[in-house]
Amino acid sequence: MTYAKLTARITLGHGLGIGPHYLPWLTLRKKNPSPQSNQVISRMPPLGRTAHYFSRGEYHTALFLLWLGVEDLREQFPIWPIPHPHPLDLYGVAQDKPRPWSRGLLAIAAAAGVEHGVEFGTNVPYVASLDLLATTRLGGRSALTIFSSKPINSPVDDVKWRTLERLELERRYAIDIAARYYVSSAALISVFTAGQLENWLDASNLRYFPHLENYAAQFAASFNESKALSILEAVNKASSQCSLDLDQAWFLFRHCAWTQAIDIDPTVRILHSYPARPGGRALRQAWQQRLFGEAWT
Repeated sequence: MTYAKLTARITLGHGLGIGPHYLPWLTLRKKNPSPQSNQVISRMPPLGRTAHYFSRGEYHTALFLLWLGVEDLREQFPIWPIPHPHPLDLYGVAQDKPRPWSRGLLAIAAAAGVEHGVEFGTNVPYVASLDLLATTRLGGRSALTIFSSKPINSPVDDVKWRTLERLELERRYAIDIAARYYVSSAALISVFTAGQLENWLDASNLRYFPHLENYAAQFAASFNESKALSILEAVNKASSQCSLDLDQAWFLFRHCAWTQAIDIDPTVRILHSYPARPGGRALRQAWQQRLFGEAWT
């Protein structure tokens, strides 16, 4: 990538913005599929935008983090080689103390004794990127957590030296911006659990069905009063009590499952002919505490 192309990407807003206005530094095209991983371009309703994940592990981790309730989640987030503002300064929210700029990855690499690297065929420093950068609001302040999804299945796996160097640079960058940092083997959750969350994803909010907002609390209350009934029976009952057709009722069921207004465990098989198995709320709180140091739901 030439200097002109880098400048053009920055001008277009890649790597900038927050929430629905964020545009990832790297985006998927037909030209760059990976033979080793299943890449995913997906509309993510909790983010209000389309997201680009360079592996299915990244996508599954993103699903899980959004279900946990992170405030924002930016994929393919750039680590600029030169000094740059703290990633939270883009939010423009009040803070307890000024956030220091990052030194930039060139300085971090030099301090680590690691070669930074350049864009292929040029002498332009390459722009590294983080798989996932999560923002949470804890104790009245915003905080960052970095997630790196790598196909490392065992501590004894033969990992390329350059991969280890890049992980070390990410770790040092996390320290630079006072962020938590995790490296996961592909995804934080099983494919099975990810499938359950994906089934609920399109109902994660009611942005396109605002009329259902008036029924969500009543629907959840009716369902929760019918814990001895099968899911099918409980949905039918709540549908009748809320005067909703079955399509709307099932959409609300998936919405309430995502928000955990209905306590249901996504790690076990959900059979509509059986009662809902609780445990989702406890699971979510445990993982919030484990990953971010504090539970908020």
